[in-house]
Amino acid sequence: MTYWGILLGLPLLAFGGVYAFAPSKGRSFTNRFENSKAAAVVLTILAWAWTSYEVGTFDVNIVREFLGGLPGPFKPVVGALAFAFDHFWMLAPVLAYLTVIWMPKNLPVRALTAILMLFPALMFRTTRLLVPESGFAPVHLFVATAYMAAVVGMYGMFYPWRIEKALAFMTRTDGLARAVGFVFAAWGVALAVTGFIV
Repeated sequence: MTYWGILLGLPLLAFGGVYAFAPSKGRSFTNRFENSKAAAVVLTILAWAWTSYEVGTFDVNIVREFLGGLPGPFKPVVGALAFAFDHFWMLAPVLAYLTVIWMPKNLPVRALTAILMLFPALMFRTTRLLVPESGFAPVHLFVATAYMAAVVGMYGMFYPWRIEKALAFMTRTDGLARAVGFVFAAWGVALAVTGFIV
């Protein structure tokens, strides 16, 4: 959990700190990020590579059993899907390239929210071992963060421009930006500290 505390806590602390102490720089950073082709490419490649890893952990026989009852004409589709699951690592670079060239608008935010949707599955493999059968434990901070990230990630995958507008609305004045910044910074500190004590 120390790893997750640092991995999640430090970006939140940095992002929140900039907005808390220099709102204009925070807005400038956000604007540059939202329009950065480099960020779009790097995050898209990371998102598809991570998706490939998650697909690789999936039992393809479940796909075959689930779709195996389809009528005869659909058998090639079942075979193609099973092949795709078995060899998704080969498709990931192609999908990343196609995403970059076909969906450039709002892509940095879309790719970032894809990662927000992906990381909980990996983190839950650790947190599930630490969550008590009843009552509250510090690890629940990570669980709650993961669920919030997944919800934002799923929404942002389809509507990244609304995520951009929401952040712009919440940081439209220096006072609001500082408040939002302090919330994110405190959240980051809480995750980082909790990661060391869990």
